[in-house]
This record gives sequence, structure tokens and C-alpha cells, in this order.
Amino acid sequence: MLAFITMDFFQAQDNARKKSARLVFFYIAAVIAIIATIYFAIVLGMRLLISESNNPDLYFPIWQPEVFIGTAGITIAVIGLGSLFKTLSLRSGGGVVARSLGGQLVSPNTSDPQRRRLVNIVEEMSIAAGVRMPEVYVLPEEGINAFAAGYSPDDAAVAVTQGALDSLSRDELQGVVAHEFSHILNGDMRLNIRLIGLLFGILLLTIIGRVIVRIGFSSGGRSSKNKSGGVVVMALLGLALIIIGYIGVIFGRLIQAAVSRQREFLADASAVQFTRNPDGIAGALKKIGAATSGSRIESPHATETSHMYFASALRSSFGGAFATHPPLDARIKAIDPSFDGNFKAAKKTSIATEAAQTRASANASHPPRVPGMPPPLPSAVGAAAFLAAIASAEAPDAQKGAEILAAIPEDFREAARDPERARAVLLATLYDKTNAEAAAKQDAAIARALSTTERVAFIDLVARIETVPSWTRIALGDLALSAIRHVDARLINATIDAVDAFIEADGEVSLHEYALRKVIHRNLRPPGNPGVLIKTCAAVADEIALILSAAARAGSSAEASQQHAFETGASAIRETQPDIALSMASATGMSAKTLTRALDRLDICTPAVKRTVINALVRTISDDGKIEVEEQNLLRAIAAALNCPAPVLVE
Repeated sequence: MLAFITMDFFQAQDNARKKSARLVFFYIAAVIAIIATIYFAIVLGMRLLISESNNPDLYFPIWQPEVFIGTAGITIAVIGLGSLFKTLSLRSGGGVVARSLGGQLVSPNTSDPQRRRLVNIVEEMSIAAGVRMPEVYVLPEEGINAFAAGYSPDDAAVAVTQGALDSLSRDELQGVVAHEFSHILNGDMRLNIRLIGLLFGILLLTIIGRVIVRIGFSSGGRSSKNKSGGVVVMALLGLALIIIGYIGVIFGRLIQAAVSRQREFLADASAVQFTRNPDGIAGALKKIGAATSGSRIESPHATETSHMYFASALRSSFGGAFATHPPLDARIKAIDPSFDGNFKAAKKTSIATEAAQTRASANASHPPRVPGMPPPLPSAVGAAAFLAAIASAEAPDAQKGAEILAAIPEDFREAARDPERARAVLLATLYDKTNAEAAAKQDAAIARALSTTERVAFIDLVARIETVPSWTRIALGDLALSAIRHVDARLINATIDAVDAFIEADGEVSLHEYALRKVIHRNLRPPGNPGVLIKTCAAVADEIALILSAAARAGSSAEASQQHAFETGASAIRETQPDIALSMASATGMSAKTLTRALDRLDICTPAVKRTVINALVRTISDDGKIEVEEQNLLRAIAAALNCPAPVLVE
């Protein structure tokens, strides 16, 4: 049976960055090898040209420094510019990759049964894992496959083929999506999307080589015989570029395959843990083996993206030496040791009946529940359990996500998924009916931000917001944010302005509110690449002290208790950096501007620093020995603001 693993999110993110650095090292080595090969091709061509001239006074030495430098400069420029162009074209994230492969964006409120089922599964997994809901795409491919793409959870996209929707049961599709969420959580996507850009630069040499060969032969046909030597040189140079380009791509695939194969086993294991159902992902893999199209992708861009997929997108070649995925039977046996290698059995017993099963269950938003059994209410938990849930990719359970969604009234879920009402839902979750002065300011913001139709929906939702359990409102907001991303930029900007006005309406500083504000900003305006990350707690000591102070004040009104809670959290920081100076901030020092700046600065720290900060926050809030439901919501909001998994409430 597949061994369960404990996958630390923070460590996985650090490992992914190290793999990216290793990829750059091998890429540089490949470029050096390409330069050397092109140089010797030029030397060989020149020597052949001279030998045809029959001029004994001409001589071209093997070593020509000027030629080598020129070759190196041009080659580096071509590869570098090609890679830069491709990388910049992908800077918007996973959606660009999905669209380049013909992917169709799925609306959150789609009425298509198959796509509705897919969106439901992604929603459940996102809420369970505590990450931003990725965009969902369907690829027009018959093969059973999927991928996750993006630089981070901020810009992630999940794409599933039509073949997967047609052939897989709900449990099997959930297993595939869970596999892709593992790649989102552990940072594999960043490596994958960078590899696309790097390989394109090398592939560009092949394109240039073809152009040179075509020009050489076309001009040779119009040239006299005494110019045939130049045609030979151009043909040799072009052919060399074509061959060298493919050598570079193969070199890159060998690097990626070495990283990818073991990574797929780990993602399979994570999928079993996320779904608590090994039969789901095992069944999907068996159906790939049984299907006529397998997992093949026919798009012309499949080659450059083959390393990203759930299963091999290309036909196997060279005995599988360049395969980016382990063999299907090996992956299945790791999950189901009783598998006998008979893929036909999967075809006979399941493919023929899947269409009927899909139609019967697709309209249900969630897996069936036991009648009369309400979703479990959250309760206080210990600090160690909550920190483990934040840090470990083992913790998310898709069923918990389904339970939280099921606890939200259906009409609120439908409104949140509707781009025309989602903004009203989001603002309704933030509306303060208890403070007349704040409500008046919020009403003014509503008048500026929402249309007449949206205001009518907002009034109705606010009147019934008490029917939505407080512990599910973060999930409801996540649903709304997913739909809001589908409206135009003007409405998104108006929504952000309204959120800011809502939070500042009461004139008080709340860490929870400002953490939610950052989460909303991050969802609607994903941040770009932060560049160099902050690597030490000492570099953000003031920001850490401010956040710990706000957390301490949120948990108690007694000054002595606040100070004790702050010192408890500060001790967690000093365990890693004993000399760091941390002092509790005064209440007057915690303004909207300073809290926002603190969260922004902590957001661009390394995963190791973020782990230390969250650990300190957990200790601060649990200074009384437990973490109440509202405190869990606060911690989840802060974790999400720092782009860390913020899983559902631990029971």
C-alpha cells in the first residue's frame, strides 16, 4: 500500500526554489555545450569552404578566439532573448498556459453538468487546503489528463481534458484534481512554468536553423557554381542549429524527468491523503491505461508543456528514457498493490457505465450526506494541532471542504458563484449592522460601487446573513472572489475601493480585518514576482512585533494578559534568532497604514521566515491554552494573507 507522507508546506516551498536554482545551473551547462557545438560547426564549414577554393594560401585554424566570442555572444543573445520572451509571455500565470493549449475558462456558475461537477470539486479542494481558488479550464482533448500551472497559488490554474470529464467518475476526478493541488501546494508549478520559458530559448535555435537552411538552398538555386561553397556552409550551419536545438531540448527533458518522476509518486500519495480514497486516483490511472487515447495531448504545444501533466502527454520514445512520468502500472501498484496489470478490466467495468453515473450525480453540488446529520461545528483546538494543519500538506481533507460548503445556504452559494451578484455577497459578509455610524459610511461605499441590481441583491443578502454560520463566511468570501475575478477591471477596482472603505468605516484597527483586506487584494490583484525575498526575522523585526502585538490585544482586554501573550509569541522568534529585539507596540502605533505595511513586508519573506512568524502567532493566540473559533479564523486570515495554506477549521 502507498506509504503516507508528511509534506511540510514551508519546506516544500524552499525545496522548490532550490530545484529552480539547480535547473538554472544545468541550463547554463547546456548553453555552454551548445555554444561549443555551434562553434565547431562553423569551423568545420569554413574549413570545407576553404578546401573547395583550392587556394593553398588560405588557412582557418581550429581555434579562433574572435569567432568563438562572436558565436558565444550571438548564441547567448538568441537563447536568452527567446527564453525572456517566453517567460514574460507567461508572467500572468497558469491561465496563459491553459489558453495556449486551447483551454476554455469555466465560469463559476456554469450550468453544464460535467463542468459544474469539476468546479464543485475544485471549490471543495481549495477550501480544504486553504488556498486561493484557481481558475478552471477544460482542454478540448480526448486523452484523460490534467495539469496545474502558475508561479504561485495567486495565479494558479487547473486544467482538465474533456476526455477526463467524459470518462472519470466523481471520485476519480477528485483524485486527479487532488494530485494537481499537491503541485500547487509544494511549489512544483513555479519550476514547471520556468522550464517552459527556458526550453523555448533552446528550441528557438531549431527554428532559426530551419530558416537558414531554407534561405541557403533557395539562394543556392539561383547562384552560380562558384557560390556553392557558401550554400554548403549555410546548410551545415542551419542543420547544426536544428540538431543542436533538439539536443538542448533533450538535455532539458532529461533534467526535468529526473526531477519529475519521483515528484509524481509524491503527488499521488498526497492525492490519497487529500481525498482519503485511494480508489479514486488509482481508478483514474487504470482508465488511462484502458482508454484508446490514453493520456495523450494532441496540441502542438504539448511538447513544451509535457512535464506539467497528470500523466504522460506524449508517446513514449527511446524506451521511456525521456519519460517525464513513471509507468502507469508502477504508479497504480504504489497505491493498489493488488493490481495485476490488466487495464482491460477497468475498461469493461467502468467506462461503459460512467456516462450514466456522471449524469446521475453531476447536478449534486456535493457528495451525498447522511440525512439529518448536520456538518460538525468547529471547536477550540490546541496550538500544536493548528500549527500542524497550517504547515502540513497532509492535513487538508476534501470532505471537510464539502461539509463547509454544504453548511452555507444554497441561495448564498449560488449568489456567490454568479459574477453579477458575487460583489454583493462579498460586501455583505463584511457589512457591520451593529454600528450605525460605520453602516452609514458603508452604505455610501455601496452606492458608489454597486449597480442598482447589485444593491437590491446586497440588501436582501444582508437581511439574511445570520443564516450563514460565521465559521463558513471565509469560504463564502472565497467563492465570491472566484466569481469576481471574471468581471471587468473597472468593477474589480470599484470592489477593492469598497472593501477598503468598509474596513476603515468604524475607525478602529482590527488585525483580522486587515488580514482579510490583504487576502481580497491578493485575490483580485495578484502581486507580481517579489524578486529577492527577505531571509531573516531580524530584517522584519518591527513588522513581527506589530503583528504579535495586534494578535495579543485581540485575544484579551487585560494589559497584563496582552503582555504575557506577546512575550510567549516573541519567545518563538528568539528560538531561531536569540538576539532579535522585539517590543510590544502601543495601541496608538497600530494604525491602518502600519498594519498594511507589516503584512505586505511579511508577505515577501522566505517560507522559513513565514513559518517562524506563524508559529509565533499561534503561540501568542493560544497563550490561554486553546484557540477559539474566532481565533482560528484570525489565524487562517493571516496565513492566507501571507500566501500560506490556511486549512479549514480543525475540529
